Amino acid sequence: MKLKVNMEFKFIISLLFSVLVAIFAIQNAKSVEINFLFTKFTISQAVVILGSAIIGALIVLLLGLIKQIKQGVKIKQLKKEIETITEEKNKFQKSIDEYSISSIEEEKKIEYNDEKTILENEAIIEIQ
Repeated sequence: MKLKVNMEFKFIISLLFSVLVAIFAIQNAKSVEINFLFTKFTISQAVVILGSAIIGALIVLLLGLIKQIKQGVKIKQLKKEIETITEEKNKFQKSIDEYSISSIEEEKKIEYNDEKTILENEAIIEIQ
């Protein structure tokens, strides 16, 4: 919910900024001479302002996409790492369970042997 509100707030702010840039461009619509590299040309100042704003927005969009792609790659890497660790955990848990079962069986054998020894000793005592 907070993320959605944050996105809506950013959208409203960027929309207001766009309106302010458009108003500024319209109020400064006289023709200006532009020197770019080896060329000179005359163009409306409003077009220069709006063009600059659009190019800036595209650069921000491109940088945001690059960041999202990097985050996606990192998320994919971390998911693989989680999967590997989960497999190791399951393997160790299985090993622990097998060890527990074998030690329980060993304890039962020892108890059985102890009971058998006690019964044999009792039988020997009765015979004597």
